[in-house]
Amino acid sequence: MKNRLSILSNASKADIFSEPYPHIIIKNALDPTVFKRLADEYPDPAIVLNGREKKDTWYDYPACSALQNNNISPIWQEFLAYHTSSAFYQELLQLFGDIIKQWHPQLEQTFGKRLEDFSISMRQNGAADNPKNYLSDVSLECQFYVNYTEQSKAVRGPHVDRPTELFAALLYFRQDDDDSIGSNLDVCQAIDPAHVHPGKKILVDHLPMEVEPKKVSVVRTAEYEANTLVLFINSEKSIHAVSPRTATKTPRKHINFTADLFSLNDKGLFKVVHRTDKRLKNWLADKPVIWRLAKFISN
Repeated sequence: MKNRLSILSNASKADIFSEPYPHIIIKNALDPTVFKRLADEYPDPAIVLNGREKKDTWYDYPACSALQNNNISPIWQEFLAYHTSSAFYQELLQLFGDIIKQWHPQLEQTFGKRLEDFSISMRQNGAADNPKNYLSDVSLECQFYVNYTEQSKAVRGPHVDRPTELFAALLYFRQDDDDSIGSNLDVCQAIDPAHVHPGKKILVDHLPMEVEPKKVSVVRTAEYEANTLVLFINSEKSIHAVSPRTATKTPRKHINFTADLFSLNDKGLFKVVHRTDKRLKNWLADKPVIWRLAKFISN
């Protein structure tokens, strides 16, 4: 029997889109009664800010911190604990295990074991900089997010996630008084795949891992609606974007889920390459006099 708090409780293999990369978009991902209780008890934004100054940007609050905070309600404690557990990892594999093996056939050989036998832990603060996150094969994260856009702005254009990330997911907690437009997640694909992601690598245009919008098209959109889940398997093809959001005093709320394979280090699941001409152009632009040459280097 599936866990009633699981974001995959209403998902099946029939829901999986295979192109341009494996992903699901599930409306009413959780039982409405369960979701309402979670929404009603979503932590105050001040808890998520955790002492940081409020600005027009995003803030996260990881599971390892939230589970030590008595102000986080019991149902949220249970939710965070489950989605950073071996049980959730195994549930994910029941849905995506064969697909992960198809997209990343080197993983089991690299780790010397089956995906099902990977060791699991909750991700600790510091991510790749924390040695504790290398003690297990997979580090799971389930964290609160609030994003302020009191001035209209783009949230983030087309990009890929870090190469050590196995999957990513978002569960939206849009509030009833949120009158903003946008902030949806767009599933994108390269217009010219051979030019953008030849082989097991992606050629990015800007730091950290951004792709020019003109080089992608939107295949599918996960609307920013309460109780909507979007989850995808990470790869060099997993380009996605968050659409611009109009100004509002109401923060964007969601839960972010990830699984990291930090021990892969620089190997990753794929390679990120910054275009040589772009690097040269940026270098010239910082130099006295010859900065004018930068404009003659094509993108």
